[in-house]
Amino acid sequence: MLLYFGGCASKPDPTDTTTQAPSSSTDEQIFVGDSIEMSYDPNVIMKRAESFFDKESYAEAIVEYKHFLDLHRNHILAPYAQYKTGVSHYKQFRTVDRDPEPLNQAILAFEKLLKEFPGSRYEVEAQETILTCKEQLVQRHLMVGEFYFKREAYLAAAHRYEKIIKDFPELEASGEAMFHLAKTYQDLGIEEWTQDWLIALIRQYPTSPYYSSAKTLLASIQKEHPTLLASLQPNPPIDGSASMSPSAVTTVSPAPATSTFANAGILPETTAHPTPQVALAEQPVPKSSSCTIGAWCDSQSVQSTTKTPAHSASLPDTKACKTGEWC
Repeated sequence: MLLYFGGCASKPDPTDTTTQAPSSSTDEQIFVGDSIEMSYDPNVIMKRAESFFDKESYAEAIVEYKHFLDLHRNHILAPYAQYKTGVSHYKQFRTVDRDPEPLNQAILAFEKLLKEFPGSRYEVEAQETILTCKEQLVQRHLMVGEFYFKREAYLAAAHRYEKIIKDFPELEASGEAMFHLAKTYQDLGIEEWTQDWLIALIRQYPTSPYYSSAKTLLASIQKEHPTLLASLQPNPPIDGSASMSPSAVTTVSPAPATSTFANAGILPETTAHPTPQVALAEQPVPKSSSCTIGAWCDSQSVQSTTKTPAHSASLPDTKACKTGEWC
């Protein structure tokens, strides 16, 4: 008991550093106070931003980096602040099934770095991170497109695949999107659009993992519909005897969209299918009308502005003429 109460009554040794609270450092002082120096000094702002970044408080770090850029755009650390803004946005991204907005913001931040600070030491890494962000966005669109496709929401799936082709044509995944888009239109029963996208895949992405599958599917369509591709010249090789290089792609006019799927998205570049000729028996036959001589038959506006030739005075005033002809 004496030992117990004696221990409780003892005071800590002032020389014992293990029981003392750590003294406040300069880095901790950057979060304390509201002086002018704390708000405008570039070194203090940068230290505050770096401290938030190290603690993985990326939202707060972005605020400080942007505050630094707003006040010190011409500072030597300005490119670094812009670079770390993009990195902070990218660090907030988790997985492809979560909110993709951090990826979009990261791309914008890195593109701003490349535009406003060209030739900086962070340029190469910024370009690589932009490519990584785009690949993540493509994977998200593919995942959502597959989700809609499995639930037979084909137009919604087509919208996702077409967004990949339109926004990220430089990525190899665009070939995969073309193949899935072709399968989507096949299930919709639009065989012409199916073969158009397969041909676009074969011509533009010969190294795509879906290249062989596209040729196989195109061959089956040609077998089931031998007259479907009659207007497409030249057709892509489907027997494997030759490969189609990207330089062999020809610029042709897009295929017309039907009214039903006019808003379904973009169409690949293919030769427009010829419009079948209308039979002569179906063409309307002009009817005869009693029209004024020297005027366009059944055209009041022309009659009012057209003068009758001088030699027509000896001719009858009217004559039976065909509609749409000069009487």
